[in-house]
Amino acid sequence: MFKLLISTCLFSLSIASFDTQSSEHFEQYKSQAEAKGRKDRHALLEQAYTLLADPNLTAEQRTYVLHRSALHFVRTNQFSKAAARLEEFSAHLAQFPNTVFLGKYHWVAGDLAVLVGNSKDAKYHFEQAISQFSQTKDVRMQSHTHRMLANVLSEQRDYFQALSHVFQAKDKANRINNVHLFSAALSTEARIYRDFNQFDKALDVLNQQLEFQTGQPNVSLTHISSTYYSLARIYEKLFDHPAAIDALNKAYDIDTKLDDKNYMGVAKLHIAEQYIALKDLAAARKAINEASTLFEQVENAKNIAKTNAIKGQIALADNNYTKAIKLITQSLAQLNEQDNVSVFKRYQVYLGQALAHVRPKEAIELLLKLHDTTNNEVNLQILQSLAVAHKYLGEFEQALSYQERAFTMKTQIDKIAISTRLEAKKLNSEIGLKRLEVNELQAGLAKQQEDTKTRTVVLAAAIIVLINFILLFYLYHLKRRRVMEKEAELLSQSLSLKQQLLADVSHELRTPLTVLKLNIEALEYNLTEDPKTTYQVLQRRLDMLNTLIADIYELAQADTNNLRLEFETCQARSLFDDLAVAIAPILDNSDINVVYVNQLPDSLHIDCDTSRLNQVFNNLARNSVHYTDQPGEIKISVFQQQQTVVCHFEDSAPGVSTEALGKLFDRLYRCDKSRSRDLGGSGLGLSICEKIIELHQGSIEAKHSELGGIIIQFTLPIKA
Repeated sequence: MFKLLISTCLFSLSIASFDTQSSEHFEQYKSQAEAKGRKDRHALLEQAYTLLADPNLTAEQRTYVLHRSALHFVRTNQFSKAAARLEEFSAHLAQFPNTVFLGKYHWVAGDLAVLVGNSKDAKYHFEQAISQFSQTKDVRMQSHTHRMLANVLSEQRDYFQALSHVFQAKDKANRINNVHLFSAALSTEARIYRDFNQFDKALDVLNQQLEFQTGQPNVSLTHISSTYYSLARIYEKLFDHPAAIDALNKAYDIDTKLDDKNYMGVAKLHIAEQYIALKDLAAARKAINEASTLFEQVENAKNIAKTNAIKGQIALADNNYTKAIKLITQSLAQLNEQDNVSVFKRYQVYLGQALAHVRPKEAIELLLKLHDTTNNEVNLQILQSLAVAHKYLGEFEQALSYQERAFTMKTQIDKIAISTRLEAKKLNSEIGLKRLEVNELQAGLAKQQEDTKTRTVVLAAAIIVLINFILLFYLYHLKRRRVMEKEAELLSQSLSLKQQLLADVSHELRTPLTVLKLNIEALEYNLTEDPKTTYQVLQRRLDMLNTLIADIYELAQADTNNLRLEFETCQARSLFDDLAVAIAPILDNSDINVVYVNQLPDSLHIDCDTSRLNQVFNNLARNSVHYTDQPGEIKISVFQQQQTVVCHFEDSAPGVSTEALGKLFDRLYRCDKSRSRDLGGSGLGLSICEKIIELHQGSIEAKHSELGGIIIQFTLPIKA
């Protein structure tokens, strides 16, 4: 009996000793987890594994360790482990309810959802967290959560609600005098203004943010990084890509100090997009490869998929369409459309752009499915890609139709941009008025004795706002009236030009079609003695129609800024020698004497599209041969004049009148229309030459020649 009593006492002492040891380990873990400054999160995660395996850990202590370890998994970018720990945390809270930690569970779950790009789940968790923190009156976490929810709502384009939450975040931060939370709320406010195109307001807020941060001791590097990232996004919207890259590099440097590989990768991913916009594909490849390496280190599968899409975009910009299709298809297979619909659809459009060049039928099938999107900029890309696809299929009428719709869409986007800015200004005024009303109510509750003074101030502010609103309304309508008058004038000019073009085209088509009809009827009723000759006439007339249609399509491409040139650096002297050799068969006529003079030095280089310049030479050579009486003379001379290369195409009689000289580059204009029609000309050759030379940043003009004919002179800039 005595031995049993001794054994029981020793067992009790042993249990007490284990309980004391567990409590000491927990207190040590808690102290290190809550310490200010940088923490060794990996060491804390190892301690958490040990504590969670301890059966003597109390339910309350286990709740704390589950929350902290889940947060540390998120902070170390171990997203799959973080998700598993949060499931364990949720199951534990269901067994041991705790209102304080339930709010923290939802906050960490929302933060994880943001990092993996699941905005729908993020919104749900942050709304639940706000509800829980309101019950526990945790003002600091309320401010934190309102700010995070504002970010998510802004991504979902619910800007009014987003601003409402960010104002609450600032109010809560001010209430507890927390400068770090107030700074973070300012950053979010700037981002929201940026998202609904209030760029000037966003820049003002970010300038306040930087001044506020630099003026505070122990400033948070994370918040400064976020500010630079926000600045970069605004510069991107303003198309100032070098400034955006500079801001992103500063954010990347700060994230490097924090050893936050996920955000380092995000910065590099956006840097790559800026370099693509600048057409610096080598720099874009370097940046996206660095981003891919960082995301692989943190095992972020969704961001790895995004890097593949950006690599595909680089291949698309480099005209490597097969590689682009492979990379973008791989990215779409790895992403979930429901997580971020706009990003998924944007990548699908990139895929359609690439397919249009190599598999146009597949491109048309994909792009037509995407065409119901509400994003007009995406619609514009879709229309342009459909035009390319139909062009490769030889369906020029459809291609031209989509080009016209793309032009109309571009005009519509410009109008919407103006309207959006005005709506944003209006929204900002409404928000300002709401804030004045809230301040009035708070002032009335806090200081009843100053009620009269407060009402006077509010009334004066309301009158100022009303006056400003009336003034803005008047200025808006005045500006709108001027814009409408200008649009009416431009529309009238466009309609006049379109009617003239249609009349000219119909006139040009009527004669060959009439000839075709008469010859076909002659064949049908056996009225021709030589069918072979008649078929040759039909073939020649059809060739004329094809030439006219191809030239009209090419000019339409140029008018809608879709005539693409492939520039390369060439030695100027040898380039023009090659061009002259290429047109030798056209000029090969025993009754026309051809003189070619090249005075360019060997050291001279120009940037040009050689195939397009060959097209210019061919058109000018044919014109000279067709419009020069035989025997005659054609002189081609090339020389340097200051910082340009000058090329003359000069021919002998007949010439043209001074009045006609100024119309030679007009579309479908010909001095001798019957002769040109017989020679198969479309009347568009010189117009196409003019467009090609303009795209080379050069000029072209026609002058009288001393030989009795005309001189066509064009210039090209010399490469520095």
